[in-house]
Amino acid sequence: MVTQHCFLRLVAICFHSAIILSTTEANQCGTGFYRVPNMTCVDDNECDGSQDSSNARCGVNTECYNTVGSFYCTCKKGYSNQAGKANFTTMTNCHELNECYQKPPVCGQNAHCYNTLGSFYCLCVKGFITSSGITNFTDGNAGCIDINECETNPCGLNAICTNKFGSFECTCDDGFVSTTGEHIFTNKTKTQCQEINECLRPLEACGHNASCKNTMGSFNCTCHRGFVATNGRHTFTNKTETQCQADLCLSRICGPNTVCRHKAGRFYCECSEGFSSASGGTRVTMRAPCVDVNECLDAEKACGPHSSCTNTEGYFFCTCEEGFVSTNGEPSYIDKMETRCQDLALLVPSASSLENISQFADLSFASLSKFQQRNSTEYHKLISNFLVVMEKYTIQAARNLQHEQRKNDSTSNFEVVMQAIRNNTIPKDGRVKLATAKNSMVIGWNTVAGKKSFDVAAAALISYKQLDSLMATSLSGDGSKETELDLISEVVTAAVTNTDTKNLDEPVNLTFENKKYHNGTVKCVSWDNTTYTWSAYGCKVNSTNRTYTVCSCTHLSSFAVLMALHEIKESDSYNLHLITTVGIILSLICLFVSILTFILCRSIRSIRTTIHTHLCVSLFLAEFLFLIGISWTANKTGCALVAGFLHYLFLACFAWMLLEGVQLYLMVVKVFNAKSLRSKYMLLFGYGFPLLVVGISAVAYSRGYGTDKYCWLDLTSGFVWAFLTPVCIIILVNAGFFIITVWRLVDKFASLNPDMNELKKIRAFTFTAIAQLCLLGCTWVFGMLHFQEGTIAMAYIFTIVNSLQGAFIFILHCLFNKQVRDEYIKFFISVCHMQKASKYSEFSTSSTQGLKSTRETGM
Repeated sequence: MVTQHCFLRLVAICFHSAIILSTTEANQCGTGFYRVPNMTCVDDNECDGSQDSSNARCGVNTECYNTVGSFYCTCKKGYSNQAGKANFTTMTNCHELNECYQKPPVCGQNAHCYNTLGSFYCLCVKGFITSSGITNFTDGNAGCIDINECETNPCGLNAICTNKFGSFECTCDDGFVSTTGEHIFTNKTKTQCQEINECLRPLEACGHNASCKNTMGSFNCTCHRGFVATNGRHTFTNKTETQCQADLCLSRICGPNTVCRHKAGRFYCECSEGFSSASGGTRVTMRAPCVDVNECLDAEKACGPHSSCTNTEGYFFCTCEEGFVSTNGEPSYIDKMETRCQDLALLVPSASSLENISQFADLSFASLSKFQQRNSTEYHKLISNFLVVMEKYTIQAARNLQHEQRKNDSTSNFEVVMQAIRNNTIPKDGRVKLATAKNSMVIGWNTVAGKKSFDVAAAALISYKQLDSLMATSLSGDGSKETELDLISEVVTAAVTNTDTKNLDEPVNLTFENKKYHNGTVKCVSWDNTTYTWSAYGCKVNSTNRTYTVCSCTHLSSFAVLMALHEIKESDSYNLHLITTVGIILSLICLFVSILTFILCRSIRSIRTTIHTHLCVSLFLAEFLFLIGISWTANKTGCALVAGFLHYLFLACFAWMLLEGVQLYLMVVKVFNAKSLRSKYMLLFGYGFPLLVVGISAVAYSRGYGTDKYCWLDLTSGFVWAFLTPVCIIILVNAGFFIITVWRLVDKFASLNPDMNELKKIRAFTFTAIAQLCLLGCTWVFGMLHFQEGTIAMAYIFTIVNSLQGAFIFILHCLFNKQVRDEYIKFFISVCHMQKASKYSEFSTSSTQGLKSTRETGM
């Protein structure tokens, strides 16, 4: 039975397989597949990727997606079907979806939604903006936040902006009102805040016996003469609280050295500060005098010991004696309870911290700067004491540093850098380099320690920023004064923990930045604390140039770099300064008179007087700037500007002299009695050419303007040729013009020429121009020798000739001109007779008509 059942089951399975095989062969492959030539069934891609295929299979505005053996359709982004199905396989048209109707709103708060075909975008409402700053967005989380319009000043002047949620409001400041009368406004183009003039009704604003003065946004009331305000102040604004009442103090009822006081509408007399009544009180009766209180009768009581008291009328002040310093650090004081005079030699820092050392240095510098006799031994002892104390306390501060720790500090008076090592541990390089802004030191650690076993070894370098200006440099090591010494570097102190620094096994190398440089002998020196002078012992110059000097010394102390030079003697310097001052003042007066003459004297007006006017103006400005600024070397930037303007103005003088030569050439050589140069071309050349030269020079080498000695062009680098080259060219060109002019004049005089009078005038003009060129040209020949430290004779010649340039021009072009002399005489006669202004006009007209022939020549 079992066997029969198995057989029947096997027959059924075979029959079923035969049916399936027969069906497969008939259909080839199942739905969604197709057979390829190798008899394999592969997936049929119902979606070929094109939009037309998608529209044909799925419907309008749809997208088709293939799957294995099948496919499905979806609506495009921003579209939906009526059934609301996400996926479908039958043809279904999709319609555009309006996202702006969705709940919750897709754009969030404070934003407007705008629908587009298949999409949408959001815009913040007015007064709001997205945090990222974008304008259009589709992400509702972008968020629209309030704009603070008040940050951009939307209200205009004299208005207050108040930010609101999504908006803002403008209100006018106190004392101002809007032009439209509105209290609140938002459009500053239509509405502005204008000031209220409270003084249009002065009685309502200030009351009786007072005047009103309007101010921006407010007003002030002041009492009329003879009245005072009840509040005791000069001005007031509230007439309800303050009125003007009669000033009883105007009757002069108080005596001398007294003041009249108002109080609650009444008055009384009181002695001024520093004065007292005969009885010693402060209040006095009417017209009773107050006498000066001489606080200095007991100077020590008033000022304390080691001080001097100076009494003045109604006042006194105290000053410390030389060698003492006030504890307040000021030159004078008046309260001995708060300030006392301390011996500078005993002054030390209160602790070995950099802060206390800085306070000590400030007090010391303040005291040392008051000394008048800086070449005295007492002064140099105080300098030595200061250097010793600074070295001692600075190295104590350096001992507190950790191993290989470096520390620096900078104040207005000094700069310090220090380093320490500990526990017998010397770095591999074996040397330490300490550097401040302008100086540096290289020294071996073995030299710093001074012994093989040490707990701490420290080194410090102190650079004093102003001590060089306080230290006398006229004393050399041997006391000789034949050679002047100039301190050209900062003073530095090298401090180490080694106590034996008089003869080092390994020298210390110091590098100094030269603050100034001269053509002299450089010396590396140290300060000798026994003789209180600079000494070159134990130091030598390794190398030097204009910028740096490297010194090598076999001992430690305070060091500096000196330069031996020869200065002008004090008597000569005073004489030259006096000659320069008097001469330039005289020249400025003469130039001013010349300028007025050329401008006001109508009878001599011509193109040449125009040239002379601009020449005098340029020279006047140059002389004035030379007088006040040639020695202004303290400020490098200011000195460079002075040098640049002097360069420009002196070049302008020579440019106008060249134009004068050209004018003479045109008058005599080219076309006799020809038209003159045009003014606009002359101005362009006279002021443009110097500006071009100075501009190119400043761009090419700006450091050439200003030196350590004069605010002029740098001579050592050859930059002075930026001035001398165009000057020499102008002198040579003008010399050529003048030679040709003189030659043609000789020909004219040799012939019988009807224009003989005119020729004589041109001859006079020519010779004055030649004399002018020679004077100014020679001035700068001597000037070049003077600035290059020539002989003292050259200095005197240059000073005299340069300072009298204006006087020479006045003599040549005014006093030597008969027409000008006649005008001067007539002017003085008219002044003496005190004629009326109408007579001056008639005189000028008659003079002009009498000299008509001169103007017609273009002279």
